[in-house]
Amino acid sequence: MNDELLALVQLQDTDQHISRLRTEIAALPKRLAALEEKLVAQKSKVDQATKEAKEEEAKRRRLESDLKDLQQKILKFREQSSSVKTNEQFHALQHEISYAEAEIRKIEDRELESMERSEAVEVQLRASQQELADNSKVVELEKESTRNISEDQQKHLAALNEDRARLRSQISEKNLSSYDRIASSRGTALARVDGQRCLACQMALRPQLWNQVRSGELLPCESCGRLLYFDNEKPVEPDPLPAVHKNKVRAEA
Repeated sequence: MNDELLALVQLQDTDQHISRLRTEIAALPKRLAALEEKLVAQKSKVDQATKEAKEEEAKRRRLESDLKDLQQKILKFREQSSSVKTNEQFHALQHEISYAEAEIRKIEDRELESMERSEAVEVQLRASQQELADNSKVVELEKESTRNISEDQQKHLAALNEDRARLRSQISEKNLSSYDRIASSRGTALARVDGQRCLACQMALRPQLWNQVRSGELLPCESCGRLLYFDNEKPVEPDPLPAVHKNKVRAEA
């Protein structure tokens, strides 16, 4: 493998590494954004539970006020009943007292239900607050870890870009132009050959093309269009036997 071909192969490896690294770098903010969204959702749960707790407390205050009003009415009706002059007036006041007492019982039941709801809301609120506190710590740790990872990745990316510039300077404009054009459409521009086939698309090569590539020529694959290269440092698979020769071997066996 000549120096320029080696530079092309190394350039492709570097470009692929850069692409993977950029994908990882781009994923970090998305990861943090997802964690922040989770925190927002948890904070919303805390706010909702807090709101419900305050609403139940306000509801009980109103019920307590209504209860006091009814108790005052009962006292008033009982005072009046001692001074009435007719049975009709007395029974009317007793009816008002009974009605007020029934309303008091309803209010007391509603107060009890409200207290039970408040207890459930308080349990939910404490759990939500603890979950929010725990996840806030996790997010802060993740942010710190992400900042450190991002710094390391940026340094690595800068080093890879320097290597890329150095490698591109070692390649002719013609080959570099072909490399860029093919890589932009195929993702990769080079394909190693082995066993008389392109390892990128797995299509078989014509014998003449196979021999030319093995001799060191950089030629396009007739199937996928990538530039084919042969690595003479890797073990070579034996050339596939022609069909006629295969049949002869089987017959002799």
